[in-house]
Amino acid sequence: MSWTRPCHGLDWSHSLLYLTLLLWTRRMNALADFSSYLSRIITSHSAHACDGQPLRLHCPRHSTISIQSAFYGSGGARLCTVDPDPHGAQNHSCSAFTALQKLLSECQSHRNCHVPVNHLLFGEDPCPGTAKYLHVAYKCKPTEHRRHVSCEGETMVLRCKPPRVLNIYAAVYGRSVDQADTCPPHLTRPPPFDCLNYEAVHMVSKSCYSKQKCVVAVSNQTFRDPCSPGTRTYLSVVFSCVPRTLLREADPSIFSSASSPTVNSEKNLEGPLSKGSRSPDKSGAMMSNSLLTYAYIKEHPEMAALLFTSSVCVGLLCTLLAVSVRVSCRGSADHRVAAKPDSQQWDTDEEEDDDDDEGAPGASMAAADKKAIYDWEEVTYMSEAAERAERIERREMIIQEIWMNAYLNGSSW
Repeated sequence: MSWTRPCHGLDWSHSLLYLTLLLWTRRMNALADFSSYLSRIITSHSAHACDGQPLRLHCPRHSTISIQSAFYGSGGARLCTVDPDPHGAQNHSCSAFTALQKLLSECQSHRNCHVPVNHLLFGEDPCPGTAKYLHVAYKCKPTEHRRHVSCEGETMVLRCKPPRVLNIYAAVYGRSVDQADTCPPHLTRPPPFDCLNYEAVHMVSKSCYSKQKCVVAVSNQTFRDPCSPGTRTYLSVVFSCVPRTLLREADPSIFSSASSPTVNSEKNLEGPLSKGSRSPDKSGAMMSNSLLTYAYIKEHPEMAALLFTSSVCVGLLCTLLAVSVRVSCRGSADHRVAAKPDSQQWDTDEEEDDDDDEGAPGASMAAADKKAIYDWEEVTYMSEAAERAERIERREMIIQEIWMNAYLNGSSW
């Protein structure tokens, strides 16, 4: 028979292919989401809304809003409406000084923020009768970040290991009531209210952003003192170390417009490694990839566990598929061998008997002996059957005689 039995293990190939494609699609979507997440937490964002419109700020998972600056009023940008007065008789340069403090109280350290833009929200109208808008610059601060605090009169040093660079999220100079143990005053008593300068983030970002190391002098000459005289202040900076390649892709203008001292420091750091070959660039890329992997696992433990479990399941399925294919194919081969016609086997036996007859003169004698033995066994079996039947017939005759004698004895009484 030429019919071949298919291997059952091959039936799983389609299901395994679909499962692999599904896992690969989920992995690609996860990597795309991770790339978008990195872009969101590295770059700076801005949003604006006109009077009567809502302002919406949003940050991805595992990150919160960090306000960099806020402006409410009317400026030269004219984002909302064009002034009908061509001579500019109206006041186009007005702003509310409470805009930054209001945005900090409403949106700082939140994932989502919804602010209705109205002059009543910021107190007194800075310029009545003029179209105004609210413009906010912010960053998405990751939940896993670093914080460094230096007291007044000290020098703050921020550094990252290469190939990572600094990314500043927030910087506050002053003193907070909630942090009374930070830089305790020696003689004077700290004020019972917060006196904080949130504009310090601009100075720190200008000195440290996109660098591997920076030094900032913490003093009233560097930052505006928001507290009363005699109050001991401190500088608190929230930052993270990000791969240089990611920051270059997210904000290429930073590296193209870098100042000469920064370029020299980078040459000093990378010069001994870049002589003679470009292999340090490859190693830096490998390090960046490993850092990306570590950051992804740390920021998305559920997705990392899902990918790991999926990889293990795919490996087990491949192993099970290989074993099943092997067992099924072996079983089908055995079945084909067992399904050969009996005639072929008898022909083979006859051919072997013929060969034996031609090659050995005593083969016919052996066949005759076998036939005689078979006939003797058959005769023996038939004689045994005849004896068994004779014994049964004799037993029945004895039983009949017993019944007859019993009947005669009973009738004579």
